[in-house]
Amino acid sequence: MTNKQSNSDPVPLPPRLPRNETELKRSIILLGNRKQTELNWSARRELESLIGIYPTLKEAALWKRVLRRACQRANERVQ
Repeated sequence: MTNKQSNSDPVPLPPRLPRNETELKRSIILLGNRKQTELNWSARRELESLIGIYPTLKEAALWKRVLRRACQRANERVQ
């Protein structure tokens, strides 16, 4: 049997959250790139400025998923 997180477990978030939709979308793109490889110096600095830290590969994958869901929910509320 495997243990799965319940819906009541807190969702880990980056230390800093993007302030607007443009920053949110850019963060998602950079996190997607980060989960695949090391980023170059300028992309790394940009990601750090957006979310407050340069994530591990595991953190990047998790945070991308969390931020993408937040973006989708925000878009659903607008419509």
